[in-house]
Amino acid sequence: MIWVKLVFGGFGRRGLEAIIALAILILANAIVAGSLMVIQGARDAIARTAQNDRPDVVQVKSRFNRALFETPRGGNLPPLMLPVYEPLIDPDKFGAVEATVLARQSFLRNVVSGESFLNIYIFGIDPEKEPQVSTFSVDRGRFLRGDDAAVAVVDRASAKALGVDLGGTFPVRKADGEDLTLTVVGILDRLELRYPPPRTVDAPALSAGSSSVTSGVFVTLRTSEEIFARPTLTDALLVAPTPEAVPAVVGQLREAFRLEPGVFVSESYSRFRRKVQDFVLTLALFTALGAATAVLAGSFGANLLHDVYADRRRQAAMLLALGFRPMQSAMSDILFGLTTVAAAAVLGSLLAAASAPRQFAMPSLMAELGTIEPRFDALIVAVMAGIALAILGLGIGPTAWQVRRRSVAATLSEERG
Repeated sequence: MIWVKLVFGGFGRRGLEAIIALAILILANAIVAGSLMVIQGARDAIARTAQNDRPDVVQVKSRFNRALFETPRGGNLPPLMLPVYEPLIDPDKFGAVEATVLARQSFLRNVVSGESFLNIYIFGIDPEKEPQVSTFSVDRGRFLRGDDAAVAVVDRASAKALGVDLGGTFPVRKADGEDLTLTVVGILDRLELRYPPPRTVDAPALSAGSSSVTSGVFVTLRTSEEIFARPTLTDALLVAPTPEAVPAVVGQLREAFRLEPGVFVSESYSRFRRKVQDFVLTLALFTALGAATAVLAGSFGANLLHDVYADRRRQAAMLLALGFRPMQSAMSDILFGLTTVAAAAVLGSLLAAASAPRQFAMPSLMAELGTIEPRFDALIVAVMAGIALAILGLGIGPTAWQVRRRSVAATLSEERG
């Protein structure tokens, strides 16, 4: 009992200030934790929107030509005018652009299906890069590989229309008038192609009524070049290193294709920035609110802890004079302060988590990012722990410095206020 009184003596006179400091820190931590929960939830919403909009992707496409014909190979059917993109894009011009290039060759073909002709969209893609922006869900078989030749992956709608299954074959007319037989190595049950061409003719579709192509045959670029008999591209997607790098990439592309009137460059970064601009400003407000609360309330709480520790200077000197080791005296001070700030951090976080709504609409004029779900995660835990340690350091630091600098005799002989 005597040991406890000696070690913890001096805290009692400032006990009320310690209680006030604890209450203030609980409230401050609740405000900071609540703001951080909103910020984390909003960042998730922006990340979801960025994943859907992909502002880091720039599209380069060639002229849409409605004067191209695909002549049926037999029968009494008249020639059909099938609007397709004209392959004008020279892939070599992408060499100086600092972005990942996803080359494509998209075209239409009349394919024999039984006793009739069928319009099929064929896409020549890079099977290793294209999944970065598009989604291919393989139901049976496998997806394309970079070294594949004369093989294809088709979706269920196209497979049904062509009357083929896994391992089956169908012919495609090449530019030289000869047929190339493609073997089906995979069946897709879902397809989400990034920036598909507009749907202009009757063809198999996974999504009925869609204005864009939702179905087709996928081959490697090597195979599509064999069908097309040319290396030029109908379109390409470029993935910038970061969304902020898109303006520079667009500038490089326009410089590279400035003499090509039939090549067009489009980006969604500017639209995405306008879409989330006021949303980001609202996040900045919450960030400023949390930071100001942490600084003001934290400094006030640290000052109260400093007043509590100020009375400990004589107590620490007395313990040293009685033969206590410096660490024994310091540990009691550190334990008291750590308990105070840790309790404030935990109780404040629990208060914020309990009072936060499950979801709500962020005030915004232009952004349509859906509802915000406040989220408590490891980052908030780290921030709250950092604030608690900073307050503890500011509260105990001045007293520890004075005890270290002054002698025991000088401290014991000073007048008590």
